[in-house]
Amino acid sequence: MIHLHQIVRYLEELAPPCSAEDWDNVGLLAGDTESAVERIMTCLTITPETVAEAIDRHANLVVSHHPLPFRAIKSVTTSTIPGKLLWELISHRIAIYSPHTAWDSANAGINQLTALGIGLTNIRPLVPHQPPLDPSDGAGRIGMLETPQPLVDFVQVVKRFYGISTLQFVGNPQHQLTKIGIGCGSGGSLLQPALKLGCDGFLTGEANFHSALEARAAGVALVLVGHFASERFSLHSLAQRLHLQFPNLTIWASIDESDPVQTI
Repeated sequence: MIHLHQIVRYLEELAPPCSAEDWDNVGLLAGDTESAVERIMTCLTITPETVAEAIDRHANLVVSHHPLPFRAIKSVTTSTIPGKLLWELISHRIAIYSPHTAWDSANAGINQLTALGIGLTNIRPLVPHQPPLDPSDGAGRIGMLETPQPLVDFVQVVKRFYGISTLQFVGNPQHQLTKIGIGCGSGGSLLQPALKLGCDGFLTGEANFHSALEARAAGVALVLVGHFASERFSLHSLAQRLHLQFPNLTIWASIDESDPVQTI
């Protein structure tokens, strides 16, 4: 029998909570550490759809990239959407764990998986962690393309990796790219470190208008794949890692989760 504390220990080893950003809320957010776990679902975000799936498929634990609750709350009632979602999960004795920015920066985490997936070499963190944390971990990633390629070709590589048909970009389509920075999710805050390290391309989920202007002024191509796409793929990888560690458990990435942002 596998208990919740055993899974929590593994997740903390995979993406140490101490490596998360100071503002974040990571780790075990709800649950009885002595409870038995047989079924685990990973997802990007706790939503009505993922809560319904977890309940319907009798999950004992939801590993959600984005934390719920994210900020401190004074009550858990069904009068708010976060309260209703928490109440439903807790009522069904479903525990919640969130790795969030610890998983973003981990050696096996989102930014590293992205860098490998788009074929970068000489990969390292954009902002390495400071001792006593492992400096091979850190915020974002930076790496080199094996051969320089124009932005228009790089965009096709990115679309194939994420399995998406559209994305946004800033820059001249023929601009030659060699050094790429990566920051999943709302990664605009990592644009400055990417500029300082001489990146000529920066890949992220979303960035604000002023970051787009800053990138264009600096002559750096900005590739925006959407917040959902930039992170969701990694929850399949996380489910696979959990299955390898706990092969007798039923573990899956949510099949009902979808990007709330639509394009026409």
